[in-house]
Amino acid sequence: MRYVLLLFSICLLLQEKTSFAQDFTGGVLLGVSASQVDGDNQYKYKKPGAIAGVYVGRAFTEVVGLRIESYYMGKGAVLNEKLSDKSSIQVFKTSLHYIEMPFLLNFSIHPKISIAVGIAPSYLFYAKQTSYKTPVDGFRESLKTFDFQPVGQIDFYLTEHISANLRMGYSVFNLKKDNGLYKEDFHNNNIGLVIRYKIR
Repeated sequence: MRYVLLLFSICLLLQEKTSFAQDFTGGVLLGVSASQVDGDNQYKYKKPGAIAGVYVGRAFTEVVGLRIESYYMGKGAVLNEKLSDKSSIQVFKTSLHYIEMPFLLNFSIHPKISIAVGIAPSYLFYAKQTSYKTPVDGFRESLKTFDFQPVGQIDFYLTEHISANLRMGYSVFNLKKDNGLYKEDFHNNNIGLVIRYKIR
């Protein structure tokens, strides 16, 4: 949460009409994610989540720039099983709530399109897993507090102030402290669609 407050403060400082501030842009972002947890033997990006936060950026040349973001992102996995009467039952659900702070290097490949690659340190502030809607004891305690993801994305500039991007991220390291509850390693695997609004 302190990272979010820090970036909000930076965005406010960007309003100052100084030559230094003119080099920076900043704004807010909002989006949705689709996630799975590799290692739980389930596939497809079935778990939806929200993305909301702020960003600041600076162009070094007409082609290359840096952007730092800070946002909340919901991740996890879910499995719903269809029954013979065409109803469904939730077999399990993993809910992971992160604050992420990606550092992205941007490359303009077209006046309306750019690509970005970078790293995203992530802080897990809440986690819960249920089996048939019953909480799994000890699940939160079995996970590491921090995650580290390489990320890649493509940006589409729709107007002077609005852009949209598609992004992907994948955990480098095992999410679990140990393999007590499950034998397999866990890795966040997520895609997202994000809309950014440039304040300045």
